Amino acid sequence: MTSRHIRHSHELDFTIVADVDEYHVTFTIYDIIMWGNDKPVWPRAGQTSSGDYVESLEESEPYLHGFVKWDGCSNWYFDEQDRIMLHGCSREDLQRFGDAMTLCWDWTAELLPTWMP
Repeated sequence: MTSRHIRHSHELDFTIVADVDEYHVTFTIYDIIMWGNDKPVWPRAGQTSSGDYVESLEESEPYLHGFVKWDGCSNWYFDEQDRIMLHGCSREDLQRFGDAMTLCWDWTAELLPTWMP
């Protein structure tokens, strides 16, 4: 049986959805464009112009997805590169991608009872 957990990171401006299975956790990560009334706002799936944002995660576009296994191995795919190149205006912007994957790796240790890297 799969369980779902959602974490909104103010620090990284990503929403992370974790689907926990017995031996791995699948993560889908969404880019938070802004915060409205302390709630995240994301790009609309299939948006054709900037400024097309939604407050519903179900209507938003995944930024990257992947999984972390019980032994610490992980695989990742940047969905954003299907639409446009990954963009960063600073070193911190680039570090953010790695920090999001690291947060998922660390979170797996909390979520997965079979964790033994």
